[in-house]
Amino acid sequence: MAELTPFGIAVRKLRLDKGLKLLDMAEKIGVTPSFLSAIETGRKPIPGGFLTKISRSIPLSLEEISTLRKAIDRTRTEVRVNKKSEQDRELIAAFARRLDDVPAEIIDELRKIVMKSHSGEVPFRRKRKGIFVDPLSTSSIRAFAEKIRNIFVGENIIAFPIVEVLEWGLMKFDKEFVFDVQEASLLGADEGRVPIREKQLILREDVYVGACKRNPRDIFTTAHEFAHYLMHRNISFARTRDDHEKVYCDSEWQADTFAGTLLMSPRHARLFKNSSEMAAACGVSEVAARVMWDKYASEGVLDQQLVR
Repeated sequence: MAELTPFGIAVRKLRLDKGLKLLDMAEKIGVTPSFLSAIETGRKPIPGGFLTKISRSIPLSLEEISTLRKAIDRTRTEVRVNKKSEQDRELIAAFARRLDDVPAEIIDELRKIVMKSHSGEVPFRRKRKGIFVDPLSTSSIRAFAEKIRNIFVGENIIAFPIVEVLEWGLMKFDKEFVFDVQEASLLGADEGRVPIREKQLILREDVYVGACKRNPRDIFTTAHEFAHYLMHRNISFARTRDDHEKVYCDSEWQADTFAGTLLMSPRHARLFKNSSEMAAACGVSEVAARVMWDKYASEGVLDQQLVR
């Protein structure tokens, strides 16, 4: 599991205090978001002169510089003890060496320990089956999404700030949560990942940057992964949903339903004349907005549209 280093904790607090997203700070100091995220999570060592680079790009008080310097020292001298026994490590190494001999059906099961989004998938029209999870109705998912909205934004806020919630909001409730941005070379076709039973959400760098810049598809992908983190990372057993099983047991359907509600709340839908207006106001794609608009229309949510 990814874990914030002492330096990562100090830097993220600094960003929070100054209202800077990962992308904002990365651009100021001249590195990529994935590089900065890798340093915060300990996947890359802290380069020499990195504190000087930060202090020259971002106004820091003497106290802030001292805090970062101490965090760098702790990070560089910290000894991480591998909690696995020697026998366990041998087993893992042996398994890795023989991975090519493992039957395809077992490999498929192993891959399902990570919830992920793939490039080219269209929200609400995904061809890939999700993981079998406990059934949830549309109404219960919607109610949960509305509760999450209420925690992070006021009732009159239409566009949900998904990136800000992941970078800053969750940290206030869970100090162990790790939001990580990784290079495309590491994630490949996966736009985002949520490892099961870990307090971690990973976005591919281009998706993260796109979401920061309010790209509709990247915003929905980020919200979709947020749904997996909240709803599915503690599932006890992972298997593919069979065709005959209800869609209510499909993790992908559930995540899309949550993301659609989070980004396009029914409480705001009646403010708009059509799905195009809703797409523009909520920062989502025309396709996603049309699906949610049609759902709300069929359920009577739009029957009491406000007259403007």
